[in-house]
Amino acid sequence: MSLKYLALAAPLACLGCALSPQSQALQGTWLSNGYGTGARISGQWVESFAVANQTCLSEGRDPLFGLLAEYNITLADDGQSFVLGFDGTDQIIRFDRIADLPDYCATPPADTPIGNFNMFADVFATHYAFFDVYGVDWDAAVSRARQRVTPDTTDEELFAILSGLLAPLADGHIGLKARIDGNRWLYEPNPGALFEKVQADARAAGQSIDAAEDAFRRTYWDTHVAGRILQGNGTTTGSGFVQYGLVGQRTGYINFLTMAGFATGDIGDPVSDIAAIHDVMDQAIAEFEAAGVTNVIIDLSLNFGGFDDAALAIAGRFATAPVFALSEYPADAPDRITLRRNVQPSARSRFTGPVTLITSNMTVSAGEIFTMALRALPQTTHVGQPTRGALSDVLEKELPNGWIVELSNEVYSDHEGIEWEGRGITPDRRLSVFAGANPLETHAALVARLADEAR
Repeated sequence: MSLKYLALAAPLACLGCALSPQSQALQGTWLSNGYGTGARISGQWVESFAVANQTCLSEGRDPLFGLLAEYNITLADDGQSFVLGFDGTDQIIRFDRIADLPDYCATPPADTPIGNFNMFADVFATHYAFFDVYGVDWDAAVSRARQRVTPDTTDEELFAILSGLLAPLADGHIGLKARIDGNRWLYEPNPGALFEKVQADARAAGQSIDAAEDAFRRTYWDTHVAGRILQGNGTTTGSGFVQYGLVGQRTGYINFLTMAGFATGDIGDPVSDIAAIHDVMDQAIAEFEAAGVTNVIIDLSLNFGGFDDAALAIAGRFATAPVFALSEYPADAPDRITLRRNVQPSARSRFTGPVTLITSNMTVSAGEIFTMALRALPQTTHVGQPTRGALSDVLEKELPNGWIVELSNEVYSDHEGIEWEGRGITPDRRLSVFAGANPLETHAALVARLADEAR
């Protein structure tokens, strides 16, 4: 998390205005409780820092009014802390007033192979929550890898060394993004079993991995789901991220490709996305009611995640009473603050009959939050394969050379207190979802089987 924001929409003339009472109260130095963000607020400017245990790097200096416009900030009565909130979500981050940032913030890591390596290693050592889950001795691995880094290490060699450190962490929410000689480089140790196959097939054929993944997504969504599963009679909506219709005389079907982007197709506006998905659910439930639907299949077989609050809002369209769904906390926070999340029955139309939820290893992130929320409802039967097991939000940090590090620092538990990170949420019935030489055939057969059982 960074205090940098996406756009400076406020007029620049405000930089010359007198400080508001809130701006005056925020003057000083602050450090987040977890997430590794420091801030110096002086006059009408805020400089944010990525702060780890041994390294510290400025993330830039921006107008304070932009920060106040982008986030919801609530200052404690004693002025010694504030809570930073985000529109459309209950998630918050607390910042505490400190005398000053650590001394080493005055000497940021150099943009050299060794400087970038040291910050990368420190960021993971400070913030990553799941070394024990994957059985990785990080300090030992870093010590071995450091011997390979010299002042003459090339960007390509450094990328390979850092990727090698990530490889044993089969976490779907970690990665390294770089631009080398104008080309985009990306390493993710766990893209999901299905996309591992797609990538392997692309390499064998000498094709672009990005192009192969895009082609598979289009085939899955436009040809397979729309054409085969829904027989051309379904509805594609939510900016193209939702499809619904009938897969039997009394069986409804709804497939979510994401948990975000429903309003405009772009991720970044949870408030608008939640409003948009409620409109989608109104339409889908009305169609199901008109058809006399008695069962609904919710298909998350291929879901790339999005916003937790969108997931909880959708779950509320199937709830009959408030129910505790999950809890979360940042593992890197000195003062652990646990957020409990409930599924609240929607005030709008709801389907409260039997629900069958399909997941696979390609169900990830907020798709897994949705899975936990639905599993807390008594009418849900969860089938398919375990989810990816990457539930934490992605924490991003930038290295001195501009490369982006992604990692998991939050711990989620379901309504029974079970932590599924690293192993995936296990279905009530294990059934093949994407398997064999033609994984889409397996998926189609599964949906047909479930529709037949729901008669």
